[in-house]
This record gives sequence, structure tokens and C-alpha cells, in this order.
Amino acid sequence: MRRVLTVVAAAAAMLAGGVAATTATASAADSVGWCDGTRTIKVSSTATVRQPYHTGTGSRDCTLAEGAVGGAVSTLQRALKLCNFATNLDIDGEFGSLTEQAVSYAQSKRGTGVDGIYGPDSRQAFHWPTYSLNGSLTGRCVTTS
Repeated sequence: MRRVLTVVAAAAAMLAGGVAATTATASAADSVGWCDGTRTIKVSSTATVRQPYHTGTGSRDCTLAEGAVGGAVSTLQRALKLCNFATNLDIDGEFGSLTEQAVSYAQSKRGTGVDGIYGPDSRQAFHWPTYSLNGSLTGRCVTTS
């Protein structure tokens, strides 16, 4: 329900604010929609990363914002906590104000537009924890394209 309200509020803001409202979500501008799953990506012959993705298109160029819930949010929170400066963030699968603050902080540290919304620019700039092929964390963080 919160996700629906967030989408409705964003649409209303865009209608009320015109073009100015579209610049507030620059990192999510090329999004294919809400991230609703987690995909494992092979980054080397011995390591993978897990990233949010849109199950309808199979694309990782998706969006997460306040009100989103589920595994994609947990995947993002884990990356924020382990690799992107949010050491005190709880991994609870709920994109609330603390996750939004963590995304904004990581965006500022990684040199992307700061809007607190996870999107394609954030995905490429953020660092992601790596997992061995058996699924255990390796302790390393990498970027992906």
C-alpha cells in the first residue's frame, strides 16, 4: 500500500511541478520500473554479486524508493551496509527513511546525483558484496556495469 501511495504522490508532484519534478529523480530516470526481484550476476570465474532487478523485463535498470518492500530492498540494504558506508542500516526489506538516507549518502560518496532513490545510475556507481560460487560472502566489494 505504501508503494502505491508513493507512486501516486510522485505522479501528483510531477503534475504539479512540471519539468522541475523530473530532475529530482535523475538516478531513476532510465528505469524500467520497480525492482521486484534479486538476480545473481557472475563477476568472475569464482564470484557473483546479487542485485535488484525487474522480473517483467529481466533488467537490472529498475527503481527502488521509499515504500518499496521485499527481497530487492534487502539486497540493496545488504550492499549499502557492507560496501557503501551504511554500517548501522538494518536489513529488513523495507525501504523507509533510513534506507533513503543511506542511498542518498552512498550516492554523494559515489559521485552520482543525490535523490535517495535507487536507480540505474546508483546501480552502476554502488559497490556490491561478492559471494563465492557456493553462496558465502567473500568480504570483497566490486562495481558492475
